[in-house]
Amino acid sequence: MKTYTFHVSLPGTGRVWRKIELEAEQTLEDLHFAIQNAYDWDSDHLYSFFMSGKAWDGSTEYCLPEGSTPWGEPIEDNEDEEDWPEPTPEEREQNLRMLFGDQMSLEEMEAEMKAFWEYVAAQEAERGPGNVQTTTLGELKLKPGQEFMYLFDYGDEWRFKVRVHATASRPDAPAGEYPRLVESVGESPEQYPSWDDEEW
Repeated sequence: MKTYTFHVSLPGTGRVWRKIELEAEQTLEDLHFAIQNAYDWDSDHLYSFFMSGKAWDGSTEYCLPEGSTPWGEPIEDNEDEEDWPEPTPEEREQNLRMLFGDQMSLEEMEAEMKAFWEYVAAQEAERGPGNVQTTTLGELKLKPGQEFMYLFDYGDEWRFKVRVHATASRPDAPAGEYPRLVESVGESPEQYPSWDDEEW
């Protein structure tokens, strides 16, 4: 069994860090919850990992699938919400004519729209962020010394620095003991610091 030990710090909060060890088969979602537990935070906001270390770098981002709660569960549709009514055939053709004009037949316009949405879907699939729930640490081929960013709470943007402290092969390690906190230095910053009126 291979394990990874991560040194997780929060720049700007002083001499505060945590070292956390996880199995290679555990996911980035497992790392997220391990960091939250190590810092004694509430896991109540969305988050992303940016393997380049640069916030909002979509080409290296891993996050929850769209439509998930911060805990990784799908958001249930609100059955009380009224759905948009389907346009009538006449309304649909009118909308297409607004886009394409009068030079194409209805069938040609619908074929163009279908090709466009297929192209958009393919581009999103190619460039879209990775999934923290299915991406294992082992798949990332992490090396000791490698650093990346864990950004928690898209509003407050807590930007943790995660460094691969060590990797190890543990053929005799018992299962079920990971993730585990290896080292804890310094007091965790408050997730919701109290601000006075002047600071606001």
